[in-house]
Amino acid sequence: MATRKTPYTSKNWLVKVLAALVPGFIFTLGLTGVVGLLCHTNGNPQSASGQYLMWLTALVWSTLLSTCFLFRSGRQAWGYLSLGCAIVWAAYFLLRSTMA
Repeated sequence: MATRKTPYTSKNWLVKVLAALVPGFIFTLGLTGVVGLLCHTNGNPQSASGQYLMWLTALVWSTLLSTCFLFRSGRQAWGYLSLGCAIVWAAYFLLRSTMA
């Protein structure tokens, strides 16, 4: 039984962009927190690790904003990015509790 896949379209572009803006930004902040915990940064924006984290945030979020159109639907974009958010934040809280 062959499954029919929906083609990529420009429909629902606003929903896809909103998915990259809202859960994409929350995902980016969580990822930055995980990397910050793993790098043992102190949060000082003048340190090299602080600068790395600030530029990492811009890079990841702009990548999400530019690739959000590759999802087949707005619902799929919201689903995957929300799931990624939950995973990254769970990893952050788990790391924070074990490293403290």
